[in-house]
Amino acid sequence: MKPRTKTNDRFNSDARIDDIMQSMRENGYAVVEDVLPHETVDALLDEMTPYIDATPFGPDAFAGQRTKRTGSAVARSATVRDLIVHPLIKGIAGEVLASSTEFQLSQTQLISAHPGSVAQKPHKDELVWDFFPFAADHHVMCQFFWALTDFTEENGATRVAPGSDTIDPSEITEADTIPVEMRKGSVFVFNGKVVHGGGTNRSDQVRQGLITSYCSGWVRQEENQYLVAPPEVARTFSEDVLKMIGYQQGCFAMGYAGDIEEPMDVLFGRRAGSPIVPSEATRSAANERARQWSEDVAQRTV
Repeated sequence: MKPRTKTNDRFNSDARIDDIMQSMRENGYAVVEDVLPHETVDALLDEMTPYIDATPFGPDAFAGQRTKRTGSAVARSATVRDLIVHPLIKGIAGEVLASSTEFQLSQTQLISAHPGSVAQKPHKDELVWDFFPFAADHHVMCQFFWALTDFTEENGATRVAPGSDTIDPSEITEADTIPVEMRKGSVFVFNGKVVHGGGTNRSDQVRQGLITSYCSGWVRQEENQYLVAPPEVARTFSEDVLKMIGYQQGCFAMGYAGDIEEPMDVLFGRRAGSPIVPSEATRSAANERARQWSEDVAQRTV
C-alpha cells in the first residue's frame, strides 16, 4: 500500500479550522502559512540563542550528528509560552485530540539543522509510546513544527508521505514523500501517525524550526515538563500555560495531587478556584534560578 496523492494541504493564517482539519484527515498534516510575524520569530530566537549555542550536536544519525536539539523551550522563552496557547494551535490540537477529555503539552524543542545534516529515517512520532499499537482512528499526538527560517528542499525541509497514517514506515521510500517547504513564520501541523522525516541540508545555511508537541492528557509527556518547569518556575506562569504543560487533571482521577485536589491548587497552596497571582518575590526567585541555569549550562560546554 502506497501513500495517497495529497489533496489541498496549504492554508492562510485566517483559514477556518474546519478546512484545516479536512487536510489533517485526508493527508495527516497541513501547512498554515505566515502565522507569526518575523518580529515574533526573531524575539524567540534571541531568547533561545544562549541555549542553542550551548547545545551539543546529536549523538546519532536519527537525532542528527550535524543537528542541535535544544529542549525546555517553554521554560526558557516567554515567546514560546505565548505560542503554546495560541488560539489557532489550541483549536487544531483540540480537534485532533478530541477523543481525550484534555490534552497537554508534550514537548518544546528548537531544532537547528546545520549544513551537512543528513535525512532522517522515515518514522511516526506516535511510536515514542513504546511502539504501542493505538487504533487507526485514535489520535494521541498533534505536532506543530514552526519555521524559524525559510524551509526549502535544499536546506532539508521535513519530508512527509501524504495519507500514510495506516502505512508501516518501512514501506515508505523517499519517492513517496514530498518536502514541506514554507516561509519563516509558517507552521507544519501533523498527527502522530503520518510518516515523515527531516531532509538533508545541502545548503550553506542553518535551518531552524521549533516543535511544539501536544498529547492526550492520559499519556506520559515526551519531555518531563515538571523538571522543565518545577514549582518555583511554574508559579510565574499564567494559568493557561500551567494547564497546557500539565498542571491539571488529564481526565477523571488522572494526575490529581494531595487529597484528590487539582494540581494548581496544591502548587499555589490555595483554595480551589482562587486566582493565580504570583508574587514579585516568586518572580524574582524564578528569574534568578533561570540565570543560574544558563550559567551552569554555559560552564558545562566550555
